[in-house]
Amino acid sequence: MTGARIERLEVSRHDEPLAEPFVTALRRVTTLEVVELRLVLDDGTEGRACVAPAPPVTGETAASIEAALLGPLASAVAGGDLAATEALWHAAGKAIAGNTTAKCALDLAIHDAIATRRGCTLPVLLGAAATGVRTDVTVSLDEPAAMAEAARRRAGEGFTVLKLKVGTDPADDVRRVRAVAEAVKGRARLRLDANQAWTWRQAQAVLSALARHGTELELIEQPVAASDLRALAAVRAVSPWPVLADEAVHGPADVLRVAELGAADAVNVKLAKCGGLRAAADVVAVARAAGLGVVVGCMLEPPSTVAAAVALAATVAPEAVHDLDAGRFTGEGASLAYRPPFVGLAV
Repeated sequence: MTGARIERLEVSRHDEPLAEPFVTALRRVTTLEVVELRLVLDDGTEGRACVAPAPPVTGETAASIEAALLGPLASAVAGGDLAATEALWHAAGKAIAGNTTAKCALDLAIHDAIATRRGCTLPVLLGAAATGVRTDVTVSLDEPAAMAEAARRRAGEGFTVLKLKVGTDPADDVRRVRAVAEAVKGRARLRLDANQAWTWRQAQAVLSALARHGTELELIEQPVAASDLRALAAVRAVSPWPVLADEAVHGPADVLRVAELGAADAVNVKLAKCGGLRAAADVVAVARAAGLGVVVGCMLEPPSTVAAAVALAATVAPEAVHDLDAGRFTGEGASLAYRPPFVGLAV
């Protein structure tokens, strides 16, 4: 492929109402703020990407994503040769600290432009081994009876792994989990996600109570604050179930710290946390080298971003059950197709 140079970046923003509220211990969302990037090459080729902010996780807003794209990131890659992709990633990384969702948008637009010029799809470009992967599905934080009913519906749709959002009062969380476990017994496995809401003592109390009641869980995701890896390690030391690090892991250095402290059994790799597909590949490689499992996840994001994460999952771990259910809240869109418990790329 002969080179083409980046001529300009264009950004637009719009809001999209969710099909149903998305509720966690961190936030309640009813509308998705979408930032759309259009990357234009000097040969007329375009690359497009859509992202959405998650301020409690990356610290970004729609306004800050737009400002980063049109400011430091646009300056860093202006005139850059699309054939010299490593130089583009390096320039974008040096241009501004953090701002991983903005960098993710740039990364996905570059990948889209490369795929367009090669006349292939993103999964083909990445070398994906499948056109779809298995996914869990989220049950939003609510009262125990409401979560149990939502879990029944999800299991009835065919999902076999449910991710329960918890993280308020520990006693209430135990009641939530027990209600759901009873509602879908023998039909679905359960993952818990506290989104950093517990102290390590609260996490220990919840897990001990669930173990006493004979509750069966697949894993516990980010039970304590992302910044407190020692607390995460303390939870893992007493947990009857594997621990998955999410908000605690953004880049390769975070993976190494988690591994050194024995703080988790696996990491949840998300494009907006690490800065796109190129950065995600580094996170996966370091996790594998450190002996940690890998789950590819998504935040509450537009379907095209989730589709990119599906392509990554189908490339790096097609056999795993991933965390790619955002389309259930945002509407599947033209780029995704759900056939529970699978999420696949629409063809």
